[in-house]
Amino acid sequence: MTATTPIARVTHVTARAATQAVQVVQQQGPGWLGGIAAGIQAALFSYALVLIPMWVFAATTTDSSTSWATSTGMAVRVWLLGFGVPWAVEGVPISLWPLGIPALTVLMLMQLARRFASATWTAGCATVVAFAGTVATLCAMAWSGAADHGDRVVRAAVIAAALAIPAVAWGLIRQRGAVLAWLDVIPAAVRAGMRLAAAMTGTLVVIAAVIAAGAVVAHRHVLAEAATALEPDTVSGIALAFLETLYAPTLVVWVMAWMSGGGYLLGGAHHVPSAAGDAGGPVPILASLPQGGGLVAWIPWLVVLIGFVMAFALRRRIGTGLQALGALAVGVALSAATIGVAASATTGSMGPGTFGNVGPAVGPTTVLVIAELGGGALAAAAVWHALGALYGTTTVRVRSTGAKSASAKPASAKPVPSGTPTESRSRSGQTRPADSPPGTESPAEE
Repeated sequence: MTATTPIARVTHVTARAATQAVQVVQQQGPGWLGGIAAGIQAALFSYALVLIPMWVFAATTTDSSTSWATSTGMAVRVWLLGFGVPWAVEGVPISLWPLGIPALTVLMLMQLARRFASATWTAGCATVVAFAGTVATLCAMAWSGAADHGDRVVRAAVIAAALAIPAVAWGLIRQRGAVLAWLDVIPAAVRAGMRLAAAMTGTLVVIAAVIAAGAVVAHRHVLAEAATALEPDTVSGIALAFLETLYAPTLVVWVMAWMSGGGYLLGGAHHVPSAAGDAGGPVPILASLPQGGGLVAWIPWLVVLIGFVMAFALRRRIGTGLQALGALAVGVALSAATIGVAASATTGSMGPGTFGNVGPAVGPTTVLVIAELGGGALAAAAVWHALGALYGTTTVRVRSTGAKSASAKPASAKPVPSGTPTESRSRSGQTRPADSPPGTESPAEE
Protein backbone atom coordinates (compact mmCIF):
# COMPACT_ATOMS: atom_id res chain seq x y z
CA MET A 1 0.00 0.00 0.00
CA THR A 2 2.78 2.42 0.94
CA ALA A 3 4.72 1.61 -2.24
CA THR A 4 1.92 2.71 -4.50
CA THR A 5 1.06 5.90 -2.61
CA PRO A 6 3.82 8.09 -4.17
CA ILE A 7 2.90 6.89 -7.66
CA ALA A 8 -0.74 7.68 -7.08
CA ARG A 9 0.19 11.11 -5.69
CA VAL A 10 2.39 11.92 -8.69
CA THR A 11 -0.35 10.80 -11.10
CA HIS A 12 -2.91 12.98 -9.34
CA VAL A 13 -0.62 15.99 -9.36
CA THR A 14 0.19 15.50 -13.05
CA ALA A 15 -3.47 15.24 -14.03
CA ARG A 16 -4.31 18.31 -11.98
CA ALA A 17 -1.48 20.31 -13.57
CA ALA A 18 -2.59 19.30 -17.06
CA THR A 19 -6.16 20.36 -16.29
CA GLN A 20 -5.02 23.72 -14.96
CA ALA A 21 -2.83 24.26 -18.03
CA VAL A 22 -5.78 23.59 -20.33
CA GLN A 23 -7.91 26.04 -18.35
CA VAL A 24 -5.21 28.73 -18.62
CA VAL A 25 -4.98 28.21 -22.38
CA GLN A 26 -8.75 28.50 -22.69
CA GLN A 27 -8.96 31.66 -20.63
CA GLN A 28 -5.87 33.56 -21.76
CA GLY A 29 -4.95 32.10 -25.13
CA PRO A 30 -6.60 32.96 -28.45
CA GLY A 31 -9.82 31.20 -29.35
CA TRP A 32 -8.35 29.23 -32.24
CA LEU A 33 -5.78 27.62 -29.92
CA GLY A 34 -8.53 25.66 -28.20
CA GLY A 35 -9.72 24.46 -31.60
CA ILE A 36 -6.25 23.15 -32.45
CA ALA A 37 -6.10 21.34 -29.11
CA ALA A 38 -9.52 19.76 -29.73
CA GLY A 39 -8.54 18.52 -33.19
CA ILE A 40 -5.24 17.00 -32.07
CA GLN A 41 -6.86 15.35 -29.04
CA ALA A 42 -9.63 13.83 -31.16
CA ALA A 43 -7.12 12.25 -33.55
CA LEU A 44 -4.87 10.90 -30.79
CA PHE A 45 -7.74 9.60 -28.64
CA SER A 46 -9.21 7.86 -31.67
CA TYR A 47 -5.84 6.27 -32.42
CA ALA A 48 -5.53 5.19 -28.79
CA LEU A 49 -8.71 3.12 -29.14
CA VAL A 50 -6.75 0.76 -31.39
CA LEU A 51 -3.25 1.32 -30.01
CA ILE A 52 -3.93 0.39 -26.39
CA PRO A 53 -5.36 -3.10 -27.14
CA MET A 54 -2.39 -3.73 -29.43
CA TRP A 55 0.03 -2.72 -26.67
CA VAL A 56 -1.75 -5.02 -24.25
CA PHE A 57 -1.37 -7.81 -26.77
CA ALA A 58 2.35 -7.05 -27.16
CA ALA A 59 2.90 -6.89 -23.41
CA THR A 60 1.27 -10.23 -22.65
CA THR A 61 2.25 -12.36 -25.65
CA THR A 62 5.18 -14.78 -25.47
CA ASP A 63 5.96 -14.48 -29.18
CA SER A 64 9.31 -12.75 -29.58
CA SER A 65 8.36 -11.48 -33.04
CA THR A 66 5.61 -9.29 -31.56
CA SER A 67 7.38 -6.21 -30.23
CA TRP A 68 6.18 -2.79 -29.17
CA ALA A 69 7.20 -1.30 -32.50
CA THR A 70 5.42 -4.04 -34.43
CA SER A 71 2.21 -3.65 -32.44
CA THR A 72 2.34 0.13 -32.83
CA GLY A 73 2.74 -0.17 -36.61
CA MET A 74 -0.15 -2.63 -36.80
CA ALA A 75 -2.34 -0.34 -34.70
CA VAL A 76 -1.79 2.73 -36.88
CA ARG A 77 -2.51 0.74 -40.05
CA VAL A 78 -5.70 -0.72 -38.61
CA TRP A 79 -6.73 2.74 -37.43
CA LEU A 80 -6.07 4.27 -40.85
CA LEU A 81 -8.42 1.69 -42.39
CA GLY A 82 -11.17 3.75 -40.79
CA PHE A 83 -10.07 6.69 -42.96
CA GLY A 84 -10.06 4.75 -46.21
CA VAL A 85 -6.33 3.96 -46.33
CA PRO A 86 -5.90 0.35 -47.57
CA TRP A 87 -3.54 -2.13 -45.93
CA ALA A 88 -1.81 -5.26 -47.20
CA VAL A 89 -1.04 -8.19 -44.89
CA GLU A 90 1.57 -10.49 -46.46
CA GLY A 91 0.55 -9.32 -49.90
CA VAL A 92 -3.20 -9.69 -49.25
CA PRO A 93 -4.99 -6.32 -49.66
CA ILE A 94 -7.45 -5.21 -46.97
CA SER A 95 -9.52 -2.14 -47.75
CA LEU A 96 -12.86 -2.81 -46.03
CA TRP A 97 -13.75 0.05 -43.71
CA PRO A 98 -14.27 -0.69 -40.00
CA LEU A 99 -17.06 1.85 -39.52
CA GLY A 100 -16.65 1.66 -35.76
CA ILE A 101 -13.51 3.81 -35.99
CA PRO A 102 -15.03 6.81 -37.85
CA ALA A 103 -18.23 6.55 -35.79
CA LEU A 104 -16.36 6.81 -32.48
CA THR A 105 -14.08 9.50 -33.90
CA VAL A 106 -17.06 11.67 -34.88
CA LEU A 107 -18.47 11.41 -31.36
CA MET A 108 -15.10 12.43 -29.90
CA LEU A 109 -14.85 15.41 -32.26
CA MET A 110 -18.31 16.63 -31.29
CA GLN A 111 -17.59 16.50 -27.57
CA LEU A 112 -14.05 17.90 -27.73
CA ALA A 113 -15.08 20.75 -30.02
CA ARG A 114 -17.91 21.56 -27.65
CA ARG A 115 -15.57 21.48 -24.64
CA PHE A 116 -12.39 23.20 -25.87
CA ALA A 117 -13.04 25.17 -29.06
CA SER A 118 -14.50 28.66 -29.09
CA ALA A 119 -17.77 29.08 -30.95
CA THR A 120 -16.21 31.00 -33.84
CA TRP A 121 -15.50 30.25 -37.48
CA THR A 122 -11.76 30.55 -36.82
CA ALA A 123 -11.78 28.02 -33.98
CA GLY A 124 -13.97 25.61 -35.95
CA CYS A 125 -11.72 25.72 -38.99
CA ALA A 126 -8.67 25.31 -36.74
CA THR A 127 -10.21 22.17 -35.22
CA VAL A 128 -10.85 20.64 -38.65
CA VAL A 129 -7.38 21.51 -39.95
CA ALA A 130 -5.66 20.22 -36.80
CA PHE A 131 -7.58 16.94 -36.90
CA ALA A 132 -6.99 16.33 -40.61
CA GLY A 133 -3.34 17.37 -40.26
CA THR A 134 -2.74 14.94 -37.38
CA VAL A 135 -4.34 12.09 -39.31
CA ALA A 136 -2.27 12.93 -42.39
CA THR A 137 0.93 13.11 -40.29
CA LEU A 138 0.35 9.68 -38.76
CA CYS A 139 -0.44 8.30 -42.22
CA ALA A 140 2.78 9.77 -43.63
CA MET A 141 4.78 8.16 -40.83
CA ALA A 142 3.08 4.77 -41.18
CA TRP A 143 3.34 4.53 -44.97
CA SER A 144 6.56 6.44 -45.61
CA GLY A 145 8.05 3.56 -47.63
CA ALA A 146 4.99 2.84 -49.78
CA ALA A 147 5.08 3.57 -53.50
CA ASP A 148 1.71 5.41 -53.34
CA HIS A 149 2.70 7.30 -50.20
CA GLY A 150 1.33 10.64 -51.38
CA ASP A 151 -2.03 9.25 -52.49
CA ARG A 152 -2.55 7.57 -49.11
CA VAL A 153 -1.79 10.78 -47.20
CA VAL A 154 -4.12 12.88 -49.36
CA ARG A 155 -6.89 10.29 -49.08
CA ALA A 156 -6.59 10.15 -45.28
CA ALA A 157 -6.59 13.96 -44.97
CA VAL A 158 -9.65 14.42 -47.23
CA ILE A 159 -11.72 11.76 -45.48
CA ALA A 160 -10.68 13.08 -42.07
CA ALA A 161 -11.77 16.60 -43.02
CA ALA A 162 -15.07 15.29 -44.42
CA LEU A 163 -15.76 13.58 -41.09
CA ALA A 164 -14.63 16.55 -39.00
CA ILE A 165 -16.61 19.35 -40.65
CA PRO A 166 -20.14 18.25 -39.66
CA ALA A 167 -18.98 16.88 -36.28
CA VAL A 168 -17.21 20.10 -35.27
CA ALA A 169 -20.08 22.25 -36.56
CA TRP A 170 -22.61 20.31 -34.50
CA GLY A 171 -20.38 20.45 -31.42
CA LEU A 172 -20.07 24.25 -31.64
CA ILE A 173 -23.81 24.63 -32.23
CA ARG A 174 -24.52 22.60 -29.11
CA GLN A 175 -22.01 24.68 -27.15
CA ARG A 176 -23.80 27.94 -27.88
CA GLY A 177 -27.32 26.55 -28.00
CA ALA A 178 -27.68 28.48 -31.24
CA VAL A 179 -30.99 28.90 -33.01
CA LEU A 180 -30.45 28.31 -36.72
CA ALA A 181 -32.62 31.05 -38.15
CA TRP A 182 -31.49 30.28 -41.69
CA LEU A 183 -33.45 27.03 -41.54
CA ASP A 184 -36.63 29.08 -41.94
CA VAL A 185 -35.47 30.05 -45.44
CA ILE A 186 -35.57 26.39 -46.52
CA PRO A 187 -38.95 25.47 -48.06
CA ALA A 188 -41.33 23.63 -45.75
CA ALA A 189 -41.44 20.61 -48.07
CA VAL A 190 -37.66 20.22 -47.88
CA ARG A 191 -37.61 20.52 -44.08
CA ALA A 192 -40.37 17.95 -43.76
CA GLY A 193 -38.52 15.68 -46.20
CA MET A 194 -35.34 15.91 -44.13
CA ARG A 195 -37.25 14.87 -41.00
CA LEU A 196 -38.83 12.00 -42.89
CA ALA A 197 -35.44 10.86 -44.21
CA ALA A 198 -33.93 10.93 -40.70
CA ALA A 199 -36.88 8.94 -39.33
CA MET A 200 -36.82 6.29 -42.08
CA THR A 201 -33.04 5.88 -42.15
CA GLY A 202 -32.74 5.80 -38.36
CA THR A 203 -35.51 3.21 -38.02
CA LEU A 204 -33.94 1.06 -40.72
CA VAL A 205 -30.54 1.21 -38.98
CA VAL A 206 -32.05 0.24 -35.63
CA ILE A 207 -33.97 -2.70 -37.07
CA ALA A 208 -30.92 -3.87 -39.02
CA ALA A 209 -28.84 -3.72 -35.82
CA VAL A 210 -31.47 -5.76 -33.97
CA ILE A 211 -31.51 -8.37 -36.76
CA ALA A 212 -27.71 -8.52 -36.76
CA ALA A 213 -27.63 -8.95 -32.98
CA GLY A 214 -30.28 -11.66 -33.19
CA ALA A 215 -28.31 -13.44 -35.90
CA VAL A 216 -25.20 -13.39 -33.68
CA VAL A 217 -27.16 -15.03 -30.86
CA ALA A 218 -28.77 -17.57 -33.18
CA HIS A 219 -25.44 -18.50 -34.82
CA ARG A 220 -23.32 -18.31 -31.68
CA HIS A 221 -22.25 -21.97 -32.01
CA VAL A 222 -21.07 -21.44 -35.59
CA LEU A 223 -19.27 -18.29 -34.49
CA ALA A 224 -17.54 -20.15 -31.67
CA GLU A 225 -16.42 -22.95 -33.99
CA ALA A 226 -15.02 -20.44 -36.51
CA ALA A 227 -13.12 -18.61 -33.76
CA THR A 228 -11.82 -21.85 -32.24
CA ALA A 229 -10.52 -22.99 -35.62
CA LEU A 230 -8.05 -20.08 -35.55
CA GLU A 231 -6.59 -21.47 -32.28
CA PRO A 232 -6.10 -18.10 -30.57
CA ASP A 233 -4.79 -17.76 -27.04
CA THR A 234 -6.51 -15.60 -24.45
CA VAL A 235 -4.87 -12.32 -25.38
CA SER A 236 -5.11 -12.74 -29.15
CA GLY A 237 -8.71 -13.86 -28.76
CA ILE A 238 -9.53 -10.63 -26.92
CA ALA A 239 -7.72 -8.59 -29.58
CA LEU A 240 -9.65 -10.43 -32.32
CA ALA A 241 -12.95 -9.77 -30.56
CA PHE A 242 -12.07 -6.07 -30.26
CA LEU A 243 -11.23 -5.76 -33.96
CA GLU A 244 -14.42 -7.58 -34.90
CA THR A 245 -16.38 -5.11 -32.77
CA LEU A 246 -14.99 -2.26 -34.89
CA TYR A 247 -16.48 -4.00 -37.94
CA ALA A 248 -19.91 -4.47 -36.32
CA PRO A 249 -21.34 -1.20 -37.81
CA THR A 250 -20.05 -2.33 -41.21
CA LEU A 251 -22.05 -5.53 -40.95
CA VAL A 252 -25.14 -3.53 -39.94
CA VAL A 253 -24.93 -1.75 -43.31
CA TRP A 254 -24.64 -5.15 -44.99
CA VAL A 255 -27.79 -6.29 -43.20
CA MET A 256 -29.60 -3.14 -44.39
CA ALA A 257 -28.67 -3.99 -47.97
CA TRP A 258 -29.77 -7.57 -47.38
CA MET A 259 -33.13 -6.44 -45.96
CA SER A 260 -33.84 -4.34 -49.05
CA GLY A 261 -33.28 -7.33 -51.31
CA GLY A 262 -30.15 -5.90 -52.93
CA GLY A 263 -27.99 -8.24 -50.87
CA TYR A 264 -24.22 -8.36 -50.44
CA LEU A 265 -21.30 -10.19 -52.03
CA LEU A 266 -19.23 -12.49 -49.82
CA GLY A 267 -17.07 -15.44 -50.75
CA GLY A 268 -18.02 -15.22 -54.41
CA ALA A 269 -21.75 -15.62 -53.61
CA HIS A 270 -24.55 -13.08 -53.74
CA HIS A 271 -26.53 -13.33 -50.49
CA VAL A 272 -30.17 -12.16 -50.63
CA PRO A 273 -33.20 -12.90 -48.42
CA SER A 274 -34.86 -15.10 -51.04
CA ALA A 275 -31.93 -17.55 -51.28
CA ALA A 276 -30.55 -19.69 -48.47
CA GLY A 277 -26.80 -19.65 -48.03
CA ASP A 278 -24.22 -19.86 -45.27
CA ALA A 279 -21.99 -16.83 -44.90
CA GLY A 280 -18.43 -17.23 -43.76
CA GLY A 281 -14.96 -15.87 -44.30
CA PRO A 282 -11.58 -15.14 -42.80
CA VAL A 283 -13.19 -13.28 -39.88
CA PRO A 284 -15.37 -15.36 -37.52
CA ILE A 285 -18.04 -12.66 -37.14
CA LEU A 286 -19.01 -13.14 -40.79
CA ALA A 287 -20.45 -16.53 -39.87
CA SER A 288 -23.12 -14.75 -37.82
CA LEU A 289 -24.74 -12.90 -40.73
CA PRO A 290 -28.46 -13.67 -41.21
CA GLN A 291 -29.45 -16.36 -43.68
CA GLY A 292 -32.22 -16.23 -46.28
CA GLY A 293 -34.87 -18.63 -47.47
CA GLY A 294 -38.35 -19.50 -46.22
CA LEU A 295 -40.36 -16.75 -44.59
CA VAL A 296 -37.25 -14.56 -44.49
CA ALA A 297 -37.75 -13.99 -48.21
CA TRP A 298 -40.58 -11.58 -47.31
CA ILE A 299 -38.34 -9.28 -45.26
CA PRO A 300 -38.12 -6.55 -47.98
CA TRP A 301 -41.75 -5.82 -47.17
CA LEU A 302 -40.51 -4.71 -43.77
CA VAL A 303 -38.72 -1.83 -45.51
CA VAL A 304 -42.02 -0.92 -47.19
CA LEU A 305 -43.70 -0.96 -43.79
CA ILE A 306 -41.03 1.36 -42.38
CA GLY A 307 -41.71 3.87 -45.15
CA PHE A 308 -45.47 3.62 -44.50
CA VAL A 309 -45.27 4.00 -40.72
CA MET A 310 -42.78 6.87 -40.72
CA ALA A 311 -44.66 8.84 -43.38
CA PHE A 312 -47.98 8.32 -41.60
CA ALA A 313 -46.49 9.32 -38.24
CA LEU A 314 -45.15 12.59 -39.72
CA ARG A 315 -48.25 13.37 -41.80
CA ARG A 316 -48.99 16.63 -39.98
CA ARG A 317 -45.52 17.97 -40.80
CA ILE A 318 -45.59 16.64 -44.35
CA GLY A 319 -48.84 18.44 -45.19
CA THR A 320 -51.09 17.89 -48.18
CA GLY A 321 -51.13 18.40 -51.92
CA LEU A 322 -47.96 19.27 -53.79
CA GLN A 323 -46.12 20.00 -50.54
CA ALA A 324 -46.74 16.41 -49.40
CA LEU A 325 -45.46 14.97 -52.68
CA GLY A 326 -42.37 17.17 -52.50
CA ALA A 327 -41.67 16.18 -48.89
CA LEU A 328 -42.08 12.48 -49.69
CA ALA A 329 -39.77 12.77 -52.69
CA VAL A 330 -37.09 14.62 -50.68
CA GLY A 331 -37.34 12.16 -47.79
CA VAL A 332 -37.07 9.04 -49.92
CA ALA A 333 -34.25 10.50 -52.03
CA LEU A 334 -32.18 11.55 -49.00
CA SER A 335 -32.71 8.22 -47.24
CA ALA A 336 -31.78 6.21 -50.32
CA ALA A 337 -28.73 8.40 -50.95
CA THR A 338 -27.54 7.95 -47.36
CA ILE A 339 -27.93 4.18 -47.54
CA GLY A 340 -26.26 4.09 -50.95
CA VAL A 341 -23.24 6.05 -49.70
CA ALA A 342 -22.96 3.79 -46.64
CA ALA A 343 -23.19 0.70 -48.86
CA SER A 344 -20.47 2.04 -51.14
CA ALA A 345 -18.22 2.85 -48.16
CA THR A 346 -18.57 -0.70 -46.80
CA THR A 347 -17.47 -2.38 -50.03
CA GLY A 348 -13.88 -3.49 -50.33
CA SER A 349 -11.38 -6.28 -49.88
CA MET A 350 -10.80 -8.36 -46.76
CA GLY A 351 -8.82 -11.34 -47.98
CA PRO A 352 -7.48 -13.32 -50.93
CA GLY A 353 -9.41 -14.88 -53.78
CA THR A 354 -13.17 -14.57 -53.57
CA PHE A 355 -12.86 -12.27 -50.58
CA GLY A 356 -11.09 -9.65 -52.67
CA ASN A 357 -14.43 -7.94 -53.37
CA VAL A 358 -17.03 -8.07 -50.60
CA GLY A 359 -19.84 -5.81 -49.52
CA PRO A 360 -23.33 -4.66 -50.54
CA ALA A 361 -24.51 -4.50 -54.13
CA VAL A 362 -24.68 -0.70 -54.22
CA GLY A 363 -26.80 -0.15 -57.35
CA PRO A 364 -29.54 -2.73 -56.65
CA THR A 365 -29.68 -1.72 -52.99
CA THR A 366 -30.18 1.97 -53.77
CA VAL A 367 -32.88 1.30 -56.38
CA LEU A 368 -34.76 -1.13 -54.16
CA VAL A 369 -34.65 1.24 -51.18
CA ILE A 370 -36.16 4.00 -53.34
CA ALA A 371 -38.92 1.68 -54.54
CA GLU A 372 -39.71 0.22 -51.12
CA LEU A 373 -39.59 3.36 -49.00
CA GLY A 374 -41.27 5.37 -51.74
CA GLY A 375 -44.06 2.82 -52.15
CA GLY A 376 -44.69 2.73 -48.40
CA ALA A 377 -44.69 6.53 -48.14
CA LEU A 378 -47.11 6.95 -51.05
CA ALA A 379 -49.41 4.32 -49.54
CA ALA A 380 -49.40 6.25 -46.26
CA ALA A 381 -50.24 9.47 -48.11
CA ALA A 382 -53.16 7.76 -49.86
CA VAL A 383 -54.45 6.40 -46.56
CA TRP A 384 -54.39 9.68 -44.66
CA HIS A 385 -56.00 11.56 -47.55
CA ALA A 386 -58.72 8.91 -47.72
CA LEU A 387 -59.29 9.17 -43.97
CA GLY A 388 -59.43 12.94 -44.31
CA ALA A 389 -62.07 12.68 -47.02
CA LEU A 390 -64.18 10.27 -44.95
CA TYR A 391 -63.88 11.73 -41.45
CA GLY A 392 -62.84 15.31 -42.04
CA THR A 393 -59.56 17.09 -42.25
CA THR A 394 -56.50 15.58 -40.54
CA THR A 395 -54.83 18.92 -39.94
CA VAL A 396 -54.89 20.78 -36.64
CA ARG A 397 -57.35 23.66 -36.49
CA VAL A 398 -56.00 26.77 -34.78
CA ARG A 399 -58.74 28.70 -33.01
CA SER A 400 -58.35 32.44 -32.71
CA THR A 401 -58.42 33.72 -29.14
CA GLY A 402 -59.99 37.03 -30.13
CA ALA A 403 -62.98 35.61 -31.96
CA LYS A 404 -66.22 34.72 -30.21
CA SER A 405 -68.76 32.22 -31.33
CA ALA A 406 -71.94 33.66 -32.78
CA SER A 407 -74.00 31.36 -30.63
CA ALA A 408 -72.20 32.19 -27.36
CA LYS A 409 -74.16 34.47 -25.06
CA PRO A 410 -72.91 36.17 -21.87
CA ALA A 411 -74.25 34.69 -18.68
CA SER A 412 -75.50 38.09 -17.51
CA ALA A 413 -77.23 38.97 -20.75
CA LYS A 414 -80.86 40.03 -20.37
CA PRO A 415 -83.56 39.29 -22.90
CA VAL A 416 -84.18 42.21 -25.24
CA PRO A 417 -87.80 43.28 -25.48
CA SER A 418 -89.40 42.96 -28.83
CA GLY A 419 -89.35 46.10 -30.89
CA THR A 420 -86.19 47.41 -29.31
CA PRO A 421 -83.58 48.44 -31.86
CA THR A 422 -80.58 46.13 -31.87
CA GLU A 423 -76.98 46.59 -32.89
CA SER A 424 -75.84 45.16 -36.19
CA ARG A 425 -73.55 42.11 -35.90
CA SER A 426 -71.26 40.50 -38.42
CA ARG A 427 -71.59 36.87 -39.51
CA SER A 428 -68.55 35.88 -37.47
CA GLY A 429 -70.25 37.00 -34.25
CA GLN A 430 -67.97 40.00 -33.72
CA THR A 431 -69.59 43.05 -32.13
CA ARG A 432 -69.11 46.46 -33.62
CA PRO A 433 -65.83 48.17 -32.71
CA ALA A 434 -65.67 49.87 -29.34
CA ASP A 435 -64.82 53.20 -30.92
CA SER A 436 -68.00 53.32 -33.02
CA PRO A 437 -70.20 56.39 -32.35
CA PRO A 438 -72.60 55.69 -29.53
CA GLY A 439 -76.21 55.38 -30.38
CA THR A 440 -75.55 53.86 -33.77
CA GLU A 441 -78.47 51.62 -34.57
CA SER A 442 -79.17 49.10 -37.25
CA PRO A 443 -81.69 49.80 -39.97
CA ALA A 444 -85.28 49.12 -39.10
CA GLU A 445 -86.19 45.48 -39.31
CA GLU A 446 -89.37 44.37 -40.83
